Amino acid sequence: MPQRQTATNVVSAVLRIVFALIGLFVVIALIVAGGFRECATFTLQSNLMMAVSFGWTAVTLLGRWRTPPEWLAGSAVFYIAITGLVYRLVLRPDDFPLAGSFLGWFANLNNIEHILTPIGAFVIWFVFAEHRRVAWKYVWGWLIYLVAYVAVILTLVAVIPGAEAPYPFLSTAINGVGGVAWRVVVFFVGFTGLAAALILLDHVLPARTRLSEFDPRDPANQRT
Repeated sequence: MPQRQTATNVVSAVLRIVFALIGLFVVIALIVAGGFRECATFTLQSNLMMAVSFGWTAVTLLGRWRTPPEWLAGSAVFYIAITGLVYRLVLRPDDFPLAGSFLGWFANLNNIEHILTPIGAFVIWFVFAEHRRVAWKYVWGWLIYLVAYVAVILTLVAVIPGAEAPYPFLSTAINGVGGVAWRVVVFFVGFTGLAAALILLDHVLPARTRLSEFDPRDPANQRT
């Protein structure tokens, strides 16, 4: 069995805790600013998932317990990546990237929730996670949550008077039923490609490097 990589586990855990706290800050800030209706936004949900996943992993690394399954930890990175990509490529705010001072950039919640957490989560996963662990079947497994999200949002908008979709591309009032339907299909094709690309990247990266986390309780590591 390889020697335990205590130093890298600690470094990774600290970074994960920092981003877990940032994710929780995003959740609280969104609710304070917009009320609990913000819970319907994918931005809040993906930041919360990242915070829970990273916090869970950090605690297990420091406590030398079994870390979360790699497919589950990878799903949080997948969902937060969607948040960043949709913000940049679909919503396309005119002020991206926001100009201003260094501190001013971080004072803007849009930058934190749509840029900082997606990039930070991906980098931490890329650098510190043990790779070659996520099976191809999770391309479809990761999409289940997205299907449920869209189904719930469209149902709530249909049955609750005055309810509005959290994003314009999901609004039947703006796009009509057919317009929403084809947009959803296009999105799911793109998200399937993103999931496949993330898993492909996991497969081509080294299984472990000098910076990789090491979980001695992982059955895969007990065989090496």
